[in-house]
Amino acid sequence: MTRVVVRGFDYGCWKCQQATTCIVAVHADGSRLSDDWLWFEDKHVLNLARDLLRRTGKTSLADSIKERFSKTAGSAYLSNGCQHCDAIQGDWPLGRAVSDYAQATPLGELPVLATMAVADAAWHAVAARQGMRRCGYPMTWAELD
Repeated sequence: MTRVVVRGFDYGCWKCQQATTCIVAVHADGSRLSDDWLWFEDKHVLNLARDLLRRTGKTSLADSIKERFSKTAGSAYLSNGCQHCDAIQGDWPLGRAVSDYAQATPLGELPVLATMAVADAAWHAVAARQGMRRCGYPMTWAELD
């Protein structure tokens, strides 16, 4: 069994301006490097986080993860949503906010929303989907602007 940690990020909703918690990462307990964390842009990761939140009794947070249509992306995808107005909290602006946060604060200070033992096979199946691509933060956004 692998102890898996779900991390959140306190974020201001673009639509209703209220504080909302977005699920941004999962990682094996003890992992401290962002390269070892699995990030919310991978929908298998977000699905695992939703499942772990439900299994640990955090149903309102779990229910805020669902498929929504994004005008920017031009399609629907599994996404974080505001707990107050249900507006999609898009991957791009959320990722940028997490990156900005990581420039000033250690990622280990992101709130822990749930911790649970997961079968090794299930954990490795999700982690293997990351392949060789880098999904960790921080990264520089200057190259992308």
